Amino acid sequence: MRRLLGLIGLLTLAACGGSGDKNDSQQPGGMAGTSGVGGSEPGPDPSSVCGQSKIGLPRLRRLSRDELLHTLEDVFPEAKSAWTLKLSADPISKHGFDNDATLLSVSNQTAGELDEAGKAAGAAVSGPALANMLPCSTSAPDATCAGQFLDKYGKRLFRRALTPDEKTKYLALFTQASTAKGFPAGIAWLTRALVQSPHAVYRREIGVAQNGTYQLTPAEIATQLAYDYTGTAPTEALLGKAEAGQLATPEALEATARELLLSEPGLRTIERFFDAWLHYGRTASVTKANIPNFETLRDEMVAETRRFIGEVVVTQNGGLNELLTAPFTTPTPTLATFYGFPAPASSFAVTSRPAGRGIGILAQGAILAAQSGPKASSPTKRGVLVMDRLLCRVVPPVPPTVPKLSDPMPGQFTTRQHYEEIHLNDAGCKSCHTRFDPIGFGFEHFDETGRYRDLDGGLPINAVSYMPGYPDPAQHLFEFASQEELAQGLAAQKAPYECTTGLVSTYVNGVAEACLGETKRGAFIDRQVGFVDYLASLAAEPHFRQRRAP
Repeated sequence: MRRLLGLIGLLTLAACGGSGDKNDSQQPGGMAGTSGVGGSEPGPDPSSVCGQSKIGLPRLRRLSRDELLHTLEDVFPEAKSAWTLKLSADPISKHGFDNDATLLSVSNQTAGELDEAGKAAGAAVSGPALANMLPCSTSAPDATCAGQFLDKYGKRLFRRALTPDEKTKYLALFTQASTAKGFPAGIAWLTRALVQSPHAVYRREIGVAQNGTYQLTPAEIATQLAYDYTGTAPTEALLGKAEAGQLATPEALEATARELLLSEPGLRTIERFFDAWLHYGRTASVTKANIPNFETLRDEMVAETRRFIGEVVVTQNGGLNELLTAPFTTPTPTLATFYGFPAPASSFAVTSRPAGRGIGILAQGAILAAQSGPKASSPTKRGVLVMDRLLCRVVPPVPPTVPKLSDPMPGQFTTRQHYEEIHLNDAGCKSCHTRFDPIGFGFEHFDETGRYRDLDGGLPINAVSYMPGYPDPAQHLFEFASQEELAQGLAAQKAPYECTTGLVSTYVNGVAEACLGETKRGAFIDRQVGFVDYLASLAAEPHFRQRRAP
């Protein structure tokens, strides 16, 4: 056992470049446990518009937890029901994403979890599923048969064909294990070594030196397409297209990216971005003390928002304007009754919202419920959501001396009056809260669950407010008297489009480098293309095929 573990360690070390191989010096950096090969740069403002696309740094991007789980499920579909994988959550970047290449490293804990994942996958693959996965295992269980396994599954996990030297080393591990424990054990140890190899754990986006830049290889481009647009490993068909030179032009890359986005795993990737961006999934775990049986509605509310985004963004090919101002939602019959809306034709069918009951994504129950307290709405949380996620403005940190906000007093003050008294009449609070509370007041016709109300604790609601300027919040960019007018006012500004495209580019590229997605950014800002168009266009950018020297 010790000798087998030692051989796995040597394989991992060799894959990392830890053996001191002279070829390492010909690349822009070694693997050495970091995700940014050329180091990292200070994070730019995502809303900054550059006008012309640039080329980013070469990087090694560690797979996120979800990417690794999807990869193993897709590479070994016959065995996925036979394992349980436990991987810790990934760190969240300041932009709210869990795929930031500069944060995804391999700590001691991560290394241990990867080894356990490899062990679990190896046990599952070498069990009853092996006969279907590797027919020769029942008729000729030998090194040649193991070589077939290595060629097929090694290529899927590494996203490229293994080199002759790699094959020799991995088959040596198989031979040692199978000699001691039998053929299935040899496959189990082989799988375990492949899964925890840096070539499986990291996405290589380094390329080959060429005229002062680094040109990504076809396999690297296919890998980038697959993970950026489907969140999992490239299929054999996609790798084949890359090897055949069918992904060599910006047009081919954009068309392939669009095709991937509209696949089932691609739609899942779109959902992941929107949830990370707008936090509506948090409603699945919140409680509302004054709303009986709210827990029975939470999952339906999250699904409603997911379906709403799919309708606007995918079915209607909409952009931010449509997302902010769509006059419909997609509830279940139970939710429609809860909201006081007309019953939908079927669950999650498109249903017109009654006039004056909100519009667009910012009127979704899941978003409003997530940005509320357990007993009352929260103008602060709702205002911060708009300020941070739609305007990319810096949200000041909460001072450590700020006391906990007292509960509202229904019948004595409205929630707005409560917040104005505490936040806007106190000099210590006012300097920060004038930046976002006025935005949040526009949502006050919606209670802590996102349900429309005319009164707050029996008192009339005042939703008249304004959008604070930046950096001077005393400047009013526009005024509004309702959530509808707030959403329409946002849709008429350029800032939300600039912020949103910057965050989309940051998410797809896995790093907050500036100017990586400018070619169709102006078209999105001018409402000429939608989210899917802009997402797909990022695959046609120079950064998708090249990297600059670090």
